Amino acid sequence: MTLNLEILVPDGVVMQTEAASIRAVDGTGSFGLLPGHEDFCAALAPSILVYRDDAGQNRYVAVDGGVLVLEDDRVSVVTREAVPSNDLDGVADAVQAILQTRRQQEQEASRVFHKLVAELLQRLPQLETRR
Repeated sequence: MTLNLEILVPDGVVMQTEAASIRAVDGTGSFGLLPGHEDFCAALAPSILVYRDDAGQNRYVAVDGGVLVLEDDRVSVVTREAVPSNDLDGVADAVQAILQTRRQQEQEASRVFHKLVAELLQRLPQLETRR
């Protein structure tokens, strides 16, 4: 028996394969799934998802958080970004790149937010005098 694994990102399907087992990470830590597992849903942390293929080899996928749903031995992972690799070092580099991009996006969002707050505070006296 195997699990049908599919990994989806906003612009398409990254991969569809069969897996003997899957190991993923949510906010509480690492968990594993085997064929026959009870239906399950988890919010994934940015991490490395590991699955064992039919040949017994571990395969890796860097995922940028997301949601994992297991239903009737079908595992669907929906994430913002996913990078599959046969090599742990390669996928670790992908995770670093994902996290670096996330940090840059958060810094830019924070900068824009602070700029908007400053502009609002400058205009607040004008708004109050219009009452």
